Amino acid sequence: MTLYTIVFDNRHYLSMIWDSTQIIELSNNQLDHRIDMNGAPIRHAGIFTKPLNVSFEKNFESDEKLFKPDITVQEGRFYLNDQAYQTLFNLIKDDGEFLPLIDDEGNSCYVFTPLHVAEEQGGLDTQLSKKNEWGDLENLAFHEEKVKNWSTFRTEFNACMTLQCNQAVKDAIEEANLKGVFFTTDLGNGYSNQFDEDVQIRN
Repeated sequence: MTLYTIVFDNRHYLSMIWDSTQIIELSNNQLDHRIDMNGAPIRHAGIFTKPLNVSFEKNFESDEKLFKPDITVQEGRFYLNDQAYQTLFNLIKDDGEFLPLIDDEGNSCYVFTPLHVAEEQGGLDTQLSKKNEWGDLENLAFHEEKVKNWSTFRTEFNACMTLQCNQAVKDAIEEANLKGVFFTTDLGNGYSNQFDEDVQIRN
């Protein structure tokens, strides 16, 4: 079984931007439900009962070369346009919660919050997972047999900031030619600028 960390290609694609004013209003500014600030693996559907507004703005000159993605990973969560949602829904529906979004062009899209955390099943390999003296992640590893029933999951070891997936999710994204992410077996490495663009980036 091969596990991957899904990495957002922020060198070629625009990030999703939340409408924080709307979120503050709907959540009564409760920090647990500030989905724009808090990426924790918790459910929000009871709070956000209507689609949340998101945008893909080009705020800087360097953004002009960036494209709108089909899929991103931001703070351990998926943004999915409708094609990505249709592609992944059956694979990941048992792993977390979907919330509907509306983008700045009026298109329906979704955010997916993965709720599985490796530590819940004793899935983090505590012998191989390491941080340096400053608390920065050096290595991330899992007991694969303990997370084998999950398509996507996160870990408290790095504050749930990266999203791990199995082979089926990787294959589905690549076969559907969804743009915006790539994959690494260097688990926990969520920085796209650390990868060989010629090999790893999917344009």
